[in-house]
Amino acid sequence: MKKVLLSTLLVGSLFLAACGNGSGGGNANETEDGKVQITFLNGFTGGDGGYMKKITDGFNESQDEYLVEEVQDKDHYTKFKTGDYDLVVIHANNLETYKQDGMIQDINPLMEQAGLSIGDFHEAAENLVTFDDGTYGIPLDIHPLTAFYNKQLSPEAPENYEDLVALTEELQSQDPNLYAAGVPNAGLVEYYIMTAAIQNNIELLDGNHLNFAQEELADALMVYHDMVWKDNISPAGLGLDGEFQAFMKQVEEGNTGVQTAVALTGPWYYQAVSETYGEDLGITSMPQIGDEPGVYGGSHTIALPSSVTDEKEMEAISAFVEYMYQPENLANWAESGQAPLHTATLDLIAEDPEKYPLANENAKQFDTVTGAPQVYQFGEQMRYMIENVFSMLVTEENLTKEDLMAELQIATDNAQQIADTAPEQ
Repeated sequence: MKKVLLSTLLVGSLFLAACGNGSGGGNANETEDGKVQITFLNGFTGGDGGYMKKITDGFNESQDEYLVEEVQDKDHYTKFKTGDYDLVVIHANNLETYKQDGMIQDINPLMEQAGLSIGDFHEAAENLVTFDDGTYGIPLDIHPLTAFYNKQLSPEAPENYEDLVALTEELQSQDPNLYAAGVPNAGLVEYYIMTAAIQNNIELLDGNHLNFAQEELADALMVYHDMVWKDNISPAGLGLDGEFQAFMKQVEEGNTGVQTAVALTGPWYYQAVSETYGEDLGITSMPQIGDEPGVYGGSHTIALPSSVTDEKEMEAISAFVEYMYQPENLANWAESGQAPLHTATLDLIAEDPEKYPLANENAKQFDTVTGAPQVYQFGEQMRYMIENVFSMLVTEENLTKEDLMAELQIATDNAQQIADTAPEQ
């Protein structure tokens, strides 16, 4: 089975490297009225998609030289591999893979053309997009693990594990179906795993792969087990995205509905929770459940396909990027709930926190946020942890540290095998 997996990844890497994107160095595409047309591909198919559309529509209406055709697709990575696009959104944890596979190029020259530099962004941005041989993405945002709380059940925001224990004791005294927070067995578990490592100062990067087989990590992860099976902070049996569903009181435990006061979840749920709770919704940073403050965050970046070389096309792209990164324009992205990394836009958000409540709160986590290690096929290296290990943590009441260490070793061995398929060895 492992040989099949490695063969598939090797073939996939060769396929990615062979695929051409963008104009391929040919002439720029032009509309019938002579505008240079560029295609901008992203995966913003949720509630945030309309806010990015405001930016692209605004650019198209602001001038008559260029036209941006925005393509929003849930499976945009697959479309990128097989289609011709001029600008693409790539998560920061995928930049290393797409760089090694030869699909994206150093975007520094384009940034300079658009009047941008890495110094225009929060200092957290540099580790996300810069490599030894260049910058491979323009920072767009960080979306960290976020804590929403129901003020009716939790008037104060929980700051640490002890607060969660105290909250669940108070809630359980009122109603046995009320809990402090939910821990799911699938969905956002990458964020839970990485946050545990970050809050306990555990370095996962070991050469070219992730090393999970560390006793310190086992101890950190067992906290999630205790949240369910020891301290009763979370109801048992929460499935995919259960941390959100329980907060919205949309799950059943047996025949009785359960509800949590806090959701440790993704900021993309902001529209749904704000519509449900209104003024009773609280937003805060990730509670400290480890030794020190910290949180894991994903990040969207704007990347340039390696085959885009046409000068007119470059001019069009740089004009669009320059427009996007004007604070009054990028503020549209903040209004969706995303937290931009652009410093001038952060300043604008801070001036009007009531208009941008989620972006404003999540920006406060930037000083303690950490992104994914820059490794080849990060998602594949994490797969066994996500699909097997975390589920065991929250579903097996009698799980021991020894059992967990054995699984962490399997996850590490798998990660090493994935890393060894990288083109750059």
